[in-house]
Amino acid sequence: MTRLASSPMRFGVTGTDTGIGKTVVSCALAARARVLGLRVAAMKPIESGVVERPVSDGGLASDAERLRAACGSMLPLSVVRPYVLEEPLAPMIAAARANVEIDFGVLDRALAQVEREVELVLVEGAGGLLVPIDLRVSYLDLFARWQTPLLIVAGNRLGVLNHVLLTVRAAEAAGVPIRAIVLTALSDRDASVAEATNFDALVALLPHYTILRFPWVDRPDDLDALAAAAEGGGLDVLLAPLSP
Repeated sequence: MTRLASSPMRFGVTGTDTGIGKTVVSCALAARARVLGLRVAAMKPIESGVVERPVSDGGLASDAERLRAACGSMLPLSVVRPYVLEEPLAPMIAAARANVEIDFGVLDRALAQVEREVELVLVEGAGGLLVPIDLRVSYLDLFARWQTPLLIVAGNRLGVLNHVLLTVRAAEAAGVPIRAIVLTALSDRDASVAEATNFDALVALLPHYTILRFPWVDRPDDLDALAAAAEGGGLDVLLAPLSP
């Protein structure tokens, strides 16, 4: 399907697990897009594990704030992150324990607001692709609803091959396209044998998909460093359809 000139390109950023760099990759891609002169916006439809209070060192308190800053966005947090839940649990559980019902109409309207007058929209999920939002709907269902091709962020460690293949098969079974798989370095220490071989193994196992490597970034709130990491990791290929 040809993307209309007035319709932004969307990516659903999902992961093979929690804590493997989804927000860092999302922010890096947003920062790089801005360097290239593109208008970009992002949202985190549901964020759990957040206590809404300022942090003492003046930093950013949540993933949604980091995304908004990386995009240079003036959108209110209530749009970037329509639902915020205090307990660090899957949205289905955190929402139930907080007596909150997730209204997908609210999420649809927030997305419509986020994607106004931009060329790229990043929608970051929570944890992995099948993390439940409620008893019937997972993030995979939400990405299918919004027709968002996936960026699968995978932490480079032992076990990632299984995690990536399971995620790919779930997406394929649901008919949700995969734009790329991004293998992230989780530290700056010397690579183990698994870490040194995972990239080539994924290329061999998934020859029809774009596999990218994203380096370790020790300053995840430094937008210049993130943009440079995105460029060095080859993420410009994701922005090529939008480049002049």
